[in-house]
Amino acid sequence: MSAVPENPQINSRVYDFCVRAFRTTKNLLKLNIKLHQDGEGEADTVHQGNIFLFNHFARFETFIPQYLIKEATGAYCRSVAAAEFFEGDERFSQFLYSIGVVPNDLPNLFPFLARELLHGRKLIVFPEGGMVKDKRVIDHRGEYNVFSRTANERRKHHRGSAVIALALDAFKTALLHDYAAGSYGRVERWAEQLDFDNVELLMAQAVKPTVIVPSHITFYPIRVSDNILHQAARLFNRGINKRFAEELIIEGNLLFKETDMDIRFSQPIVAGDYWRWWEKRLLPNVVHRFESLNELFALQPKPGHWRGRIHAIGMKAKSSKLRDAYMHSMYEAVTINLSHIASLIVLRLFHQGLRRINCGRFHKMLYLGIKLLQQSSYVLHRSLRNPEEYGAIINKGSSRLEQFLKTAQNLQLLHVDQSDYVLDRKLIHDFEIDEVRTENLISVYANEISPLSKVTRIIENAMKRANRVDARALADYRFDDQLLAFEWDRDKFRRERYREINAQQTQTADANWYFLKSKNKSADAVLLIHGFLSSPAELRSLGERLHAAGFHVLGVRLKGHGTSPWDLRSRSWRDWAASVERGYDILKAYSQSVHLIGFSTGGLLALNHAASFPNRRTKSVISVSAPVHFRNKNMIFVPLLHHANRLVSWVTSEGLVPFRPNEPENPEVNYQHIPIRALYQLQQLIEHLTEDSVDIHANVHLFQGDRDPVVDPQSVTTLEKLIKAETKTVTMIDSDQHGIVYRNIGDVQRKICASIQESV
Repeated sequence: MSAVPENPQINSRVYDFCVRAFRTTKNLLKLNIKLHQDGEGEADTVHQGNIFLFNHFARFETFIPQYLIKEATGAYCRSVAAAEFFEGDERFSQFLYSIGVVPNDLPNLFPFLARELLHGRKLIVFPEGGMVKDKRVIDHRGEYNVFSRTANERRKHHRGSAVIALALDAFKTALLHDYAAGSYGRVERWAEQLDFDNVELLMAQAVKPTVIVPSHITFYPIRVSDNILHQAARLFNRGINKRFAEELIIEGNLLFKETDMDIRFSQPIVAGDYWRWWEKRLLPNVVHRFESLNELFALQPKPGHWRGRIHAIGMKAKSSKLRDAYMHSMYEAVTINLSHIASLIVLRLFHQGLRRINCGRFHKMLYLGIKLLQQSSYVLHRSLRNPEEYGAIINKGSSRLEQFLKTAQNLQLLHVDQSDYVLDRKLIHDFEIDEVRTENLISVYANEISPLSKVTRIIENAMKRANRVDARALADYRFDDQLLAFEWDRDKFRRERYREINAQQTQTADANWYFLKSKNKSADAVLLIHGFLSSPAELRSLGERLHAAGFHVLGVRLKGHGTSPWDLRSRSWRDWAASVERGYDILKAYSQSVHLIGFSTGGLLALNHAASFPNRRTKSVISVSAPVHFRNKNMIFVPLLHHANRLVSWVTSEGLVPFRPNEPENPEVNYQHIPIRALYQLQQLIEHLTEDSVDIHANVHLFQGDRDPVVDPQSVTTLEKLIKAETKTVTMIDSDQHGIVYRNIGDVQRKICASIQESV
C-alpha cells in the first residue's frame, strides 16, 4: 500500500484531459445528463456553491458531478472516496489524487478540504457514505438514516460537510473581525500559513459566504435486463460474485440503454445562517485560540477557555442540525417520474389488502396522481409535463407505463389476468442490499419518494379520488392537458436553430385551445376545427356566437399549429386527426349531442372524424371551404419537393426546400411559412378521405366561397358526390376570399348556426 500524501495536488493537465474524455464518452453513451436548478439561475448556483452534496445510487456517478461543474465554472473539484480505492494499485491511486479525489483517511482531512475551498476549489461529497441501492433513507419513525454495509446496520448520515462549512464560516468571521479591527498582523499570518500571495486574496475569499448546495441525482428508467457489460464479465470470469453481477446489470443498463440522469440543485444553504447573532460575536474569540486550521477543526480549546468549550459542544449539535437540513433538502430535489407514482400506488394497494385491481382503475389513479402533482411545487420528469407522453395513460396506456409494467412482470411483482393487475407477495419480501435492485424495483422507486410526505399524500388522495371522479372532471383534466401541450410544443421549438423562421411569424392572436361552457349543463356541444397554418383563434368569433346561443364550445388546436412552422413540419395529418379525437372525447363528457364544424383543412378533418368514428352523439358535421382541388396548380409538385427533401436529409436535416413563403389573408392567425412536408401531409389527408365514399351517420352541411382564391370551388361538388349522409346541403357564399368564417363574409356565421339548430 502506497503512503498517503499530506498535501495531494490536482494535476490540471490530467484533470482537463479527463473532462474532455468524459465529454466525448457522454456523447457515445445513451446517458442523457441534465443539470437543473430551482429558484435562481442555475449558473449562479454552480458558481456560488462551495460544497455540493449528492445522493449515491450508482458507482460511476461519483465521477460525473465534478466534471459537469468544471465545465460550468472552470473550477477544479475535490471529492472524497473510501480509502479502499487507494489500496493496491499505486498508479490508480496516483490517478485519483491527480483528478482531485482524496481518501477519507487522509491526515487532517477537514482542514485540508477547508483550505482547498478557500483557494477556490469546489467540494463534492456523498453524505450517505456509500451506495444506497434500495433508496431507503427513512425508517419507520420517519427519521433519516441509511444502511451501512460495514456496520451491517442503519446509521445517520455523515456530518462532515456540515462541520467543514460551519468551522470554515467561523474562520471567515474571525478574519473579517480582525481586518475591520485593524489586526492586520494576525490576518497576514493566516495568509502566509494558507499560502496566499497577499492578504487581499485571502480577504476576497473571507467575504464570500460558505454555501452548501444539496443536489439529487435521479435515474430514469432503471432497467434490470441483461447487458453487454454483464455478458462480458460472465464470459471472462465464471466466478463473478453476486454483488458485482448486480452492479453490472443495473449500472450497465443506466449507461447503455437510454437513461435520463437528472441532476437537480436545491436552494443553496448558507452555513453562516446557522450561527445566532450572539454566537457570531463569540466566534472571533474562539478562533483566536487556535494557531492553525488543524487545531480549529479539532475543536479542542485550551483548558480554562470556557468559550471554546461551549463552541466545541455547540458545534456537534449545530452540525447535526445543518446535516438534517441539507439531507431533507437533498431528498426533496428528486425528479418525480411515472415509475415513482405507479410504484407507490402498487405498494399502497397491496398494504390495503388488495391483491388485484382493474387495469382501467389503476390507470385512472396513475393519471390523477400526475395531474394533482402538476399542481404542486414538486419537480416532475419532463415526460410528466408533456401530455403527449402521459396523456394516453387514461385509456390506451403509454410507452413509459408499458416499460414499467413489463419490468414489474418480468420480476414477478405483478401480472395481468384478463382486465386486472394481480399483485404478488414478492412485493413485500425483504431482499439483501445487493439483491433489491434486481428483485424488487417497485420497492426501490417507492423508497425514493417516501421522504416526500406531501407527495405521498397527493398520490394517496389521487387513489381515493379515482373512485369518485366523474366524467366531466376527468374531461377538464384532459382539456388542461391540451393547454399544457401548447406550452410544451411552443417551448420545444424556441431553440436557436428555429429562431430565424420564428422571428418572421406575425401571429398575435391566442393560439391555444379554448372551452366555452354553457350555463345549461345539458346543452349541445360544438367542436371547432381550424384550418391549415392557422390556430383556434381563427374560429373564435364563431365559437363565441355559438356559446351565446347556449352551446358548449370547444376550440381544438391541431398539432403543429400556433407554435412554429418547424413544429408543423414535424407533424403528420394523423397527428391533426388525433387532436380532433381528443377534443371530441372531452366534449362527450359534457353532452349527448355533438356538432363538428371545420374550416378548410379542419373541414376535411371533421368529415374524416365523423366517418372514422361513427357515433350516435354526432348530430351534424359542417365543412367550410374544405380543399380537394387547389387554385395553385403548383401543388402537383409538392410530392416531388417532399421526396427531394427526404433524399437530401442525410446531408442536411432541413432538406432542400423545407419551407415556402406564404402571404396569408389573416397574418395575425396564420403562419408566414408553409412547410413542404405539411403540404404533402395535407395531400395525404385528401387522398385518404377521397379514396372511397364517405359514410357519415349525421347531417352534413357544406359551405364554399364561389371565388375562393385558394380552394377550387369544384371541391365542394366532389365532396358532395362522395359523402353519404342522412341529410346533405351545399351552400355557396358570394366571396373572393378564402377565410369566409373568420371575416364572416356573406353572414356565413349566422348560416352555420342555423344549420346546427336544424340538427338540435
